[in-house]
Amino acid sequence: MNSKEKRSRMFPHEEPSASLPGNGAPAPKDGTHPHELAYPGGAFYPQEFIDSLESTIQNAIREHTSGSLLLVSISNLAMIINAYGHDTSEIVMHDLVRMIEPMLREGSVVQRLQRDQLGIILTNCYPEDAGAIAQRIHNIIQNFGRDHSATVALHLIGAIGSVSFPLETAGAHDALDKAYVAINSLQSAPHRTFEMTRQEADQCRQQMGLANYLFKAFQERRLRLAYQPVIKSKTGEVAHYEALLRLVGSTGKISTAGALIPVAEKMGLIDLVDTMVMEKVIEELRASKDVILAFNVSNLTTDNPVWLDRIGDLLKETPEIASRLIVEITETAAHRDLRRAAYFVASLQSLGCQVALDDFGSGYTSFRQLKALSVDMVKIDGIFVKDLPRSADSRFFVKTLLDFAQGFGLETVAEFVENGEITKVLMELGVDYMQGYYFGKPVTYRTWLNEGEYSKG
Repeated sequence: MNSKEKRSRMFPHEEPSASLPGNGAPAPKDGTHPHELAYPGGAFYPQEFIDSLESTIQNAIREHTSGSLLLVSISNLAMIINAYGHDTSEIVMHDLVRMIEPMLREGSVVQRLQRDQLGIILTNCYPEDAGAIAQRIHNIIQNFGRDHSATVALHLIGAIGSVSFPLETAGAHDALDKAYVAINSLQSAPHRTFEMTRQEADQCRQQMGLANYLFKAFQERRLRLAYQPVIKSKTGEVAHYEALLRLVGSTGKISTAGALIPVAEKMGLIDLVDTMVMEKVIEELRASKDVILAFNVSNLTTDNPVWLDRIGDLLKETPEIASRLIVEITETAAHRDLRRAAYFVASLQSLGCQVALDDFGSGYTSFRQLKALSVDMVKIDGIFVKDLPRSADSRFFVKTLLDFAQGFGLETVAEFVENGEITKVLMELGVDYMQGYYFGKPVTYRTWLNEGEYSKG
């Protein structure tokens, strides 16, 4: 197949942008993209490409040869469109194809599959050969701004997913699915191969099962709060309580929901969970006029303006409770996006809440980050607290963290205080508050109320 033939497979029309929606091509009455059909997986790919891939795979099976499917995605194409417009983005994709075509063997196919994605069918190609070609394509993408012919020098960000056939797949639809899984995997390399082992498949099913279990518990109102006291180091009095999420099983057994939080984040359920916890905490503050409650939010929630709007609306109804509310964020939130985390903290403080930085020390928050966040208190990561009596290194590190925090005028909380030895060392080091099983385990009833005022339901 010569270069001209490859381009005709890539762009069916003489005008490169004619087949794209909104650029002169009439939209089909059923709403599908011109020249595309939806295959059973639900994604839209050109039927011509699917047929070509299916034919190539079946030929490889009959002739006992092998090949590979590559999906090449340009992840910052939207940025290019936004900055330079549609025409420039089309020039980019056309130039990219022209630079890839010469390195492909005879019989290979390159075709535009989606606006920001190319599909490449490699024939008579072993996996290691596909890896070498993928690396060369990555080099083209990486050096595109320097080498391509467009008038504007542009930097491209790309990823390549691949699957070998018939070793890992025996059909076009399955191949496209697996290449899609590869390109969206957590592999850090620019070329990501399909490596779905049975164990990984089982793990995916398990995570989906846990997500369904959590969502069902949410729907059936089987998520509730437990409360753990935080103690003043100087007096031994309860300063406030941390509200922790608990799950009531079908048999009535109550268990921690901590292991489900990463699943909730990955499966898009964390908005529901964090909003529910926040609403329950506010309900408790409205019912109990003296208690102070803290609760933790996911790193993803610090990026969620809807959550901020919701807590703002609730606190405007009863502004007097805001001073008794402490929202805990983790160091990871600051490392993900310091600007967004700082805005989240400032927004809550403007409502009258306090904000605590949880797991302090685990991410080694810098001077600049702590100053930018402007939180009210820090909670020292329990991993450094648990072995304080036995480890001089931990004592030195905790002392350093305390000095660091107190230098900013921040209150300090030590977590995982499990015995009297740890308590003694922390008091000597000058921590403000302590939290752990030594002072009380989380319980699902309200210990701050007088006997007869609370229910355990």
